[in-house]
Amino acid sequence: MNLSLSKQPLRSVFWSMSSMREAGLVMLGIVLLALASQLVIPLKPVPLTFQSAMVVAIGMLYGTRLSLFTIMGYLFIGSLGVPVFSGLSSGVGTFFGPTAGYLIGFIPATLLAGFLAERGWAQNIFSAFVTACLSVSIIFLSGLTVLSHIIGWHQAIMLGLMPFIFTEPLKLLAVSLVTPRCWKKSA
Repeated sequence: MNLSLSKQPLRSVFWSMSSMREAGLVMLGIVLLALASQLVIPLKPVPLTFQSAMVVAIGMLYGTRLSLFTIMGYLFIGSLGVPVFSGLSSGVGTFFGPTAGYLIGFIPATLLAGFLAERGWAQNIFSAFVTACLSVSIIFLSGLTVLSHIIGWHQAIMLGLMPFIFTEPLKLLAVSLVTPRCWKKSA
């Protein structure tokens, strides 16, 4: 691991940082996450979207601090009624429904992805994939925990995990193929 690499690859690829530029990256991340949320296969009670993969990508590309601001901003504007969640949903009520745990899990997941990326875990495909899998596991653990209180553990696993067993690794592989390239450009 080369310790001379920038801790946030997109910073050195695009520009040197200022508060306005950081705000621009946060807004870009929120928009990308909102768009990824609309790529939906409407399963019930948890739709298949590209949200989780985008959360992990934001964490690995932005680092801990900037990705936390991005995810918190996304969740905040969604709670205020801006239709950024899957199926153009929004509002505080979303945080009391079957997908609440997944949304809440975005925060620790992006923090882990950013933390590991800042320590060199996003610089090759294998370690980026491990980082992505560990991070998305937090999303699913949080999601299943909350969902199980609504529909029970067996149903939560059948409806909130099993439909994603094959699709999630494919999305994370795509993130793992792109992320190291951004780190190489920033070196």
